[in-house]
Amino acid sequence: MDPRLLIAISDVLIDSGIEVAIPSGIAGARAGSAVRQSILDGAAMKNASTGTPIPLLRGVAAEHATMAAVAGGSKASGGGGIDGGMRLLDQKSMQAQLLVYGITAAAIGAQIGIRYAVLVRRDRKAAREAASGNDDN
Repeated sequence: MDPRLLIAISDVLIDSGIEVAIPSGIAGARAGSAVRQSILDGAAMKNASTGTPIPLLRGVAAEHATMAAVAGGSKASGGGGIDGGMRLLDQKSMQAQLLVYGITAAAIGAQIGIRYAVLVRRDRKAAREAASGNDDN
């Protein structure tokens, strides 16, 4: 591996290290929570498998009916049921978090690429100057 690439990686990670990791972690968690809440809000406006509107239900019955609605209804009616709703919510929340983390990783990768290009240009310029200096002797 080109030592300049290792230097570029080190420079970017040391310079941005915790300043990038913490905000992206917070943003990922917020994105996951927002997606989860959006799905739950949409499902809460549907009807339970009994035909009762979910907003009229309370407590555990409302929670279970909402989870089942997220997965397309109760298992008896061909949906994913409560377990399916929980799995779907977890999956969608994780997808949102990974999207934020992926964008952060891409940004860090771009910074490393830029730093590497700067180091390569610097070395090439130094080599040209050294070569032109040798011609004068």
